Amino acid sequence: MARTITTIDDRSSLALSSEAIDALGVQAGAEVDVEIVGRAVVVRSIDEARRSRQFIDTFEFLLRRRRTAYQELAEGPDH
Repeated sequence: MARTITTIDDRSSLALSSEAIDALGVQAGAEVDVEIVGRAVVVRSIDEARRSRQFIDTFEFLLRRRRTAYQELAEGPDH
């Protein structure tokens, strides 16, 4: 879905189609989470952004907690 960036009062904006708004599960006027990932813009509902952050936090916690076990598995049985 190609869109054109417009400028109003020295600020740039990007309009999303009603289909994109519906796909996000939000309504016009709703607050959304905007994140820059590399050279991409990720737009999510606030609820989706919160769930994503909780998942990442939990995943990172488990990786830290199990680091030794994962390192031993990666080294294999000969170590």
